[in-house]
Amino acid sequence: MPNRRSLSVIGLTVSFFAQVASAQTKPAAGARPAATATPAVQTEPQMPDVSDPLLEPPPPPAHVLASWQQGVQLVRDQSVTIRVARANILRAQADVKIALAPALPQLAGSGSVNRYLLRGEVPNGAGGTIKIPVPPTIWNAGVTLTVPLFRPAAWYDYGSAKDNVDANRLSTQETERQVVALVADRIVGVVTAERLAEVSRSSLRAALSTVDLTKRRAALGASNTLDVLRVESEASLSRSQVVSTTESLILAREALGSALGSSESWDVTPDIRLDSLAAEAQRNCHLETDLQDRSDIRAANATLGVAERNVKAVDYRYLPTVDAQSTFSVQDPRFPQTNRHENWTVSGVLTWEIYDGGLRGGQRTAARAEADVARADLFETRRSARLQVRQTLRNVQVAEANLAVSAKTREIDAETARLSKISFLNGSGTSFDLVLTESALRVAEADLAVKEFNVTEAKIAAILAMSTCQL
Repeated sequence: MPNRRSLSVIGLTVSFFAQVASAQTKPAAGARPAATATPAVQTEPQMPDVSDPLLEPPPPPAHVLASWQQGVQLVRDQSVTIRVARANILRAQADVKIALAPALPQLAGSGSVNRYLLRGEVPNGAGGTIKIPVPPTIWNAGVTLTVPLFRPAAWYDYGSAKDNVDANRLSTQETERQVVALVADRIVGVVTAERLAEVSRSSLRAALSTVDLTKRRAALGASNTLDVLRVESEASLSRSQVVSTTESLILAREALGSALGSSESWDVTPDIRLDSLAAEAQRNCHLETDLQDRSDIRAANATLGVAERNVKAVDYRYLPTVDAQSTFSVQDPRFPQTNRHENWTVSGVLTWEIYDGGLRGGQRTAARAEADVARADLFETRRSARLQVRQTLRNVQVAEANLAVSAKTREIDAETARLSKISFLNGSGTSFDLVLTESALRVAEADLAVKEFNVTEAKIAAILAMSTCQL
């Protein structure tokens, strides 16, 4: 038989909901009575207010990303990946000068001074001797101008080096496209993590309110110890979820900072709208109408072209070279040919390396192997690009379908949790039903948050999959 305190609690609860229902169904003064009576809608009562250290949001990082253009500027200035890609362009441009140098005129100077420390003696024709050589110190200086007349290998290597610059520029564009995609993904990740952390704290607040209410009911004799333990167990799970989502948020902020080229964590200002993030990203990227125009495919094509030229470049090394040389020299003593201190000669030089021990043959084999690798890379790049485009487009459809299902599930779980809470307060529900529905709602809330941002992430990925970017 229930004690007097239990009957008092049940009576007060029933009286409270009766007053709420009466207030909702009572017609206003002067109002026309309805033709048919509508059932009163049960409203969720006000839950007790609670406080807990875990309900406080984590402290914000020192840096906040205010806009997409700020992120682009940070990447442009700080990204190591971008720096390396641009350094490769500079190195390729330097290779152009190196390749052209053997085909251009060259001017070289030389000079020397020789002192004979051991000298001999010869008769001087007058009965005496003189020391030789005379003079004991000899010096000379000269300037030689070499003008290449026929060096086909050098000019062919020069053309290959220029093509390699174009290939590196295209590779840099592909790197920039990947960096833009990474930054956009990290921004969405931070917003998603913040939303999940917020949902987990809201779930913990609701769980702690349920614990407080159940303890009050238990103190009045309307609940037992098992009910209290159930809701406290649910609150413990909510606490664990808060700790997990908070750590995920911190990791997401650090990942965004890393994508921006910083060693510190970065947050995202609420002014950044995810629904316009794709449009913001397109300021630095433009859509390609043909998949073959994507930067990675064009870069792979250019790399293959350079590799094929390197194979043919070995053939030009079998040809001779012809140079014109002119040398002007000054020395003391005089030149024996002209009996002058000055000498000036002009000559033509033919150089033909007939046998090099198999060096050029090995170079040709290595170049062919590199061309085969580049050809395989091009095939794989095309295959991966086609697959990526199909997958990103399908991911958008799947994400939107999952969002619709998740929204409906969350709506059902929210209504179920609300009715379960009302039933529990009325005394007709059990703590098991309350805990079960609250747990399902918590999962549904988190799942809906993830699905919402998955749609945005999928749309951005689909756009960037067919874009060429330049920072």
